[in-house]
Amino acid sequence: MFFKKYPWKKSALRRLIFSFICILLPLYLLSMIIYNWGVRTLHDEISASMASQVSQYFAGMEDDFKRIQILQYDALSDDNLNRLGAIPDSLTDIEKMQSILRLQQRLNAIRNSSNYIKDVYAYIPAVQKVISALTISAFDQKQYEVLSKFPFNEDSPLMNVDGSMYLSAVYPFTTPNSHRVPIFIIAIEIAEDKLSDKLRTMVNTTDEGIIYKSPQFVVATSGDKALNNKMTARMNGITGKNNVQSVSIGGKRYLAVYTSSPYFGAVLCKYVPESAVFEPLHKYRNWFIMLAAVSFIIIVVYSLYVYKYIHKPLDKLVKAFRKVEFGDFNVRIGHRHNDEFQYMYTRFNAMAENLKSLIDQVYKQQILAQKAELKQLQSQINPHFLYNSFFILNTMSRLGDYDNLELFSSQLGEYFQFVTRNSADEVPLEREAHHAKVYADIQAMRFSNRVRIDFGELPAQMGHVMVPRLILQPVIENAFEHGLEHKASNGLLQIRFHKEDNLIRITMEDNGERLDAGSMDMLRRSLRNPEGAEMTGLLNIHQRIRLKYGRTSGLDVEQNEWGGLRATITIDIGEGGE
Repeated sequence: MFFKKYPWKKSALRRLIFSFICILLPLYLLSMIIYNWGVRTLHDEISASMASQVSQYFAGMEDDFKRIQILQYDALSDDNLNRLGAIPDSLTDIEKMQSILRLQQRLNAIRNSSNYIKDVYAYIPAVQKVISALTISAFDQKQYEVLSKFPFNEDSPLMNVDGSMYLSAVYPFTTPNSHRVPIFIIAIEIAEDKLSDKLRTMVNTTDEGIIYKSPQFVVATSGDKALNNKMTARMNGITGKNNVQSVSIGGKRYLAVYTSSPYFGAVLCKYVPESAVFEPLHKYRNWFIMLAAVSFIIIVVYSLYVYKYIHKPLDKLVKAFRKVEFGDFNVRIGHRHNDEFQYMYTRFNAMAENLKSLIDQVYKQQILAQKAELKQLQSQINPHFLYNSFFILNTMSRLGDYDNLELFSSQLGEYFQFVTRNSADEVPLEREAHHAKVYADIQAMRFSNRVRIDFGELPAQMGHVMVPRLILQPVIENAFEHGLEHKASNGLLQIRFHKEDNLIRITMEDNGERLDAGSMDMLRRSLRNPEGAEMTGLLNIHQRIRLKYGRTSGLDVEQNEWGGLRATITIDIGEGGE
């Protein structure tokens, strides 16, 4: 209902705000796209950096172990080792001791070549000794048998022996189905703590973790065993290099990078919590939230600005137009700011003032014209009626008809008293009907024996209705002048009053001379479209009734069944009021 009353409000204020939102929305979406693009780019860069770090570490670790293996296999051809393993009986005790010392020096050189090496052992069954870079101990047959079952393989992975990691090389080289007993074995024990320390060098924060997983053992840098177990379980089946995954463990998300090594038959994983990875983005997210908040504030401020400086002035202007639409020409509006609205308000006030002046001028001119027409009508009626009345009075006095003379003179006095009182433009319908009856009675005396007048009773509930003066008598006069005057006998004039809801109908009809079709047509057209029509008594009555009671009221004429004219005055008291 509100928008039906003010249809402009559906487009002006809302469209301005909607257009502003449409301007800001692409900027907001672009910011969101840039932010998400930045997050993805950083994610990819960090993933690539982690993958590169893990790959480089694993590649360096492979190179170190390949170099260690080269030194290990090169030591198999050592002369001292071969003499001790193959021909110990040919050596004296001093020569054996010298060979052992020189072999220890070589093993020690291998041990010192890499931080990964804890110790280097030479298992020699012939002398029943285990010679290491640091010690000489009794031969360990059980460990020898375990190490001797490890076949030759240039890409030999580490092996787990009683919880320790070894690189083992036997001589002579054996195959898996061979039953040859090795002469000696060189085993390099890898320091697990050194491997863990090396892995920890890849960890930048306490949240990060490294896991090395091979079929023989698992090395992890984190002390969270539950996390290590869950992360290790996810490493099963990983092949290839630089596999990046986002995993969720215990409700926390991690960015994990996996790299496998065919050389070790192992997988190396580095993981870091995504919250730590994207920590630098928190400030950008805060800026983004601030951008959204600022955008919302701007929209609110802009909406308030539009409401105050555009919507309210427009609303005031529209309300003023509506007042003018309903006839209030005294409305005036003002504006404090020197802008377009002040100019519009000024011109509106000038327009309202001009409209008021023009309407007052036209209205007064119309009223004056109607009064002039009424006076002209009265002046036309009075002289003509006056000398006819004197002729009747003269006739009655000559004939000595004193009773009728008294009645006639009394009626004539009432008639002229009503006609000559111009101070009131409107009278109750009761008085107007009484005046018309007086006039009809006077005419009945004039047309005695020729015309019969049937004047109906006015219902009591209609008598108080105010009507313009002289709307019935001129119609009756027109009936006598144009219809009944030449009637030699049996003339009839009938006046009836009816009320239907808010409509009052006054019907006056005669059986006088029939109007030709052209004259009737012209008369009806002039009543329906009075603009430009020649002003007559009937048209004057029609316009005065419509002016007071509206366009649904007025005078209408038609041919009746007697052959005369039926004139009907309709008064819509529901539209024009009482």
